[in-house]
Amino acid sequence: MLKFWSTLFLGAFALGAFAVDTANASDPVAVLVRVFPTPGREDELQAQYLKRIEYLRKAEPAATFHLNRSTAKPVTFLWYEVYESQAAYDNHLKVVMPAYRKEAGPTPEGLLAKPSESETYSELAR
Repeated sequence: MLKFWSTLFLGAFALGAFAVDTANASDPVAVLVRVFPTPGREDELQAQYLKRIEYLRKAEPAATFHLNRSTAKPVTFLWYEVYESQAAYDNHLKVVMPAYRKEAGPTPEGLLAKPSESETYSELAR
């Protein structure tokens, strides 16, 4: 009887593991990035980000880019980005962003109070 329950549990566990991992390489990828400017330099970062979003929208017309600024202090910026697939996101990281950085130059020293935080999400439903 123990063998039956062990087999049943392992089978259910395996099915559950497959059910949780539903992401496909061709599924959309959403990315949230929180950025923490140094106090007093928020407007400087905002100006840089407005140039960046213009560049990104031209370079990646199939992607969606939203840039938000918090209304609370300390100010944070939130990027919400959606790419049509993992391959499109990989292209953003490996091709588009390096090209932008080459054009725009390095981030000015001390502009950020701490490193940004990012999370990547796979789509479950529309």
